[in-house]
Amino acid sequence: MTLRARLLLSVGVLLAAALVVTGTLVVGLTRSNLIAQVDNDLENASRADFTVVGPPRGGSDPTGRRFALLIVNADGVEVESLPSGFNRDPDPLPFLPAADEPALPVGRIVDRPAVDGSMSYRVLTLRAPQSLTVVLGAPLDQVEDSIAVLVRLLVAVGLVVLGGMLLVGWYLIRRGLRPLEQMTGTAERISAGDLTSRVGVRDDGSEVGRLGGAFDAMLDQIQSAFESQRAALAAKERSETQLRQFVADASHELRTPLTAVRGYAELYRAGGLSEEAALEQAMARIGTESRRMAALVEDLLLLARLDQGRPLRHEPVVLTELVHDALNDARAVEPERPVTAHVEAGVIVNGDEDRLRQVIGNLFTNVRVHTPADSPVDVSVAARDGVSVLSVADHGPGVDPGHVEHIFDRFYRADTGRSRDRGGAGLGLSIAASVALAHGGTIAYSNTPGGGATFTLTLPAPSARATGALSEQDDSRAGAGPL
Repeated sequence: MTLRARLLLSVGVLLAAALVVTGTLVVGLTRSNLIAQVDNDLENASRADFTVVGPPRGGSDPTGRRFALLIVNADGVEVESLPSGFNRDPDPLPFLPAADEPALPVGRIVDRPAVDGSMSYRVLTLRAPQSLTVVLGAPLDQVEDSIAVLVRLLVAVGLVVLGGMLLVGWYLIRRGLRPLEQMTGTAERISAGDLTSRVGVRDDGSEVGRLGGAFDAMLDQIQSAFESQRAALAAKERSETQLRQFVADASHELRTPLTAVRGYAELYRAGGLSEEAALEQAMARIGTESRRMAALVEDLLLLARLDQGRPLRHEPVVLTELVHDALNDARAVEPERPVTAHVEAGVIVNGDEDRLRQVIGNLFTNVRVHTPADSPVDVSVAARDGVSVLSVADHGPGVDPGHVEHIFDRFYRADTGRSRDRGGAGLGLSIAASVALAHGGTIAYSNTPGGGATFTLTLPAPSARATGALSEQDDSRAGAGPL
């Protein structure tokens, strides 16, 4: 049986019991009052003068025909009788005890049935002169009829009240237990996988309202913990995947120079480098591959330190000077490349100067490696809205849309057929992104209007105090125009 049915049944049983008890009390008290009134009428009627045998003939009836009158002599023989009721339809007389039965008590009202048992009387026995006994009987038919009407009325009203209260109780119980049904539905949806489902019951101070609020709060915590755990598992899986890929890529990049060094060493040990020119060429190649391995190891060590969150130096650095130095280096390496610079004077950031130089150098190297030597480059530096922005835009072939989301991945190279001597190991942009992140900034890629790639480095501006301390050190090398 459901909780709603049990509550409704309990309410119905309690209400029915209350109605029965109340009705019984009402009927009992009413009947007692009516009988007391009949007894009072009997006592008043007993004061009449019964000096003659029987009621006067042809005169007025001393009982008013409301009572039955019986006169009995000393031998117990009925001398006269007058039934109650109407002459055309008199009531049956009260049944008097037989001669061998105890006589009726004198002066006390008792219950007696009618001679035919169809009704009851309240009987009062009196002593009269001449050894006569007068018996007055008040019929109780009107009392019983009134009680019967009252009982029918109470039953009808009780049934209506009981039905109405059950309907009201059903509505109130259904409304009160509706949040529990919502909780059940919510629990079923959650068990099916919908963790966002909520009961949505307003906490109105009731027990069910507080339960609904506590249930939703519990679900919020469970969902938060589940999402945190899922995010942690996803992050762990991504980390493990990146680690496996990182180890595989690092091994792949280190294998080529190690193979070259080992090959030249085996060739030297086998006596294949007996000539001085061949030996010098082999030593030169070993030196080149060793430097390449050293640079790769340094880059990997830097990425590992940045991944571990090791702090970098954070001191005021004039970004304008770093960009000017990088522009001078680019002009020295490729004097034929047209470079347009819009560098704002006195742009200062907080950070590690060596790492920022490495980032800027990687951006310029990326342009030099992946664009023709005569392809123009636009460089701009500006401070705005509390940040310092460096933009390096080339007008080369750009990056294929299929590779854009991976250009900052480690060891990722869009041109898989590119020579490693020219293209590097694919760590330049990864290092740039990690260094920018360690400085609280970002680096982003976008397409250059008309074709090409644009990399934008955004770094937070330092405090006004640090800016003022270094603004005097910035010379007037900043400017705009072709370099």
